[in-house]
Amino acid sequence: MKIGFVNCRTMPWGVMQVLNDLLIKALRKNWPEAQIQLFTLISEEKQLHIPIPWSPEKSYTIPIIQALPNWLAKLFLYFKKRKVKILSSIFDYRNLIVFYPLFMKILSRKIKKRKPNEIQISSFAIAKNIDPIGVPTSLYLHSPMQYIRSHYEEYLGKFHWWKKWLFKKIVPKLRKRDQSYTKFDTIISNSHYTQKLAKQIYGFSSTVHYPTISDQYRYMGISQAPKPYFVCVGRLVSFVRECEIIIKLFNELKLPLLMIGSGPDEEKLKNIAGETIIFTGRMQDGLAETIKESSGLINLTKESFGIGTAEALLMGVPVLGFEEGASAELIDQNSGILVADKSLPTLKKAMHEFMSRTRDRKKISENIRHKLKNNK
Repeated sequence: MKIGFVNCRTMPWGVMQVLNDLLIKALRKNWPEAQIQLFTLISEEKQLHIPIPWSPEKSYTIPIIQALPNWLAKLFLYFKKRKVKILSSIFDYRNLIVFYPLFMKILSRKIKKRKPNEIQISSFAIAKNIDPIGVPTSLYLHSPMQYIRSHYEEYLGKFHWWKKWLFKKIVPKLRKRDQSYTKFDTIISNSHYTQKLAKQIYGFSSTVHYPTISDQYRYMGISQAPKPYFVCVGRLVSFVRECEIIIKLFNELKLPLLMIGSGPDEEKLKNIAGETIIFTGRMQDGLAETIKESSGLINLTKESFGIGTAEALLMGVPVLGFEEGASAELIDQNSGILVADKSLPTLKKAMHEFMSRTRDRKKISENIRHKLKNNK
């Protein structure tokens, strides 16, 4: 059984957790005949190794086929890891946005050439838009293409000069093309929020299955005496994830904050951070324990689901979140606070209220377990 998996970018963090879960399910269902290949725009690795479910000490190796030519992918990854003036801003994969239709055409040809019996798509942006090749195709939709829809203005503000002009010109064409890819045999959305958006934008119906959260967070336990620091976890970017406004908030309140992660705007964010803010980088070990012991997670992203939010809540950690998006599906009045806007006055008021409340961390954990169980 040859199965072609398709995802947008094969990089660490939340989306990879979902992809790994889908890969393991396919491996379990089709063993030992499973022959899995992964197709993606760009990847940090040439292969993906996933544990064999019934023999965790062994792993199954999945070859990764990229849309980008290998030499070009290496250039983008080189300048992603090593910040070089001017060149790193040129070889930034976010600059590839206007070329996504072309790369999806290239990726579609590579998929067709390898003749899979089945295609499974895990898409948070562009992977949905591969050309059909006449085999059963399922779609797990993390979100519609945010940068041409809900986050369009934020991306537009990020670009300057010719990039801004080109982005404005190409977005209508990207939207039209994106809306033409709606024919799938099975469609699953990662939240009720995403399900509603998919219906509005593409006109198709889908079922909701929340992503599987790692057992590490389910069995980590609950801190009975949390420490007086807060955490913000994810890619360090000034827009979309709202790292800059979070740093400004904690600068004003002079509260301890751990910025956990790395990203293209890391140096800029470090330059505006006050003495109460610590940048840990991407934590390989101790991440769950660090979150568990914190006073709260700060996540102002307009989430399509929010794996980091769910992980924190499973350990009884309260969350300050943004009410637009899927965060409202996970956070209630007992487990955190949702803000309607991200202005500093609103956030300062919310933080004071957030810190003043006494919460039952065991109840927070029990409530989210119930929600996740009912949306499998």
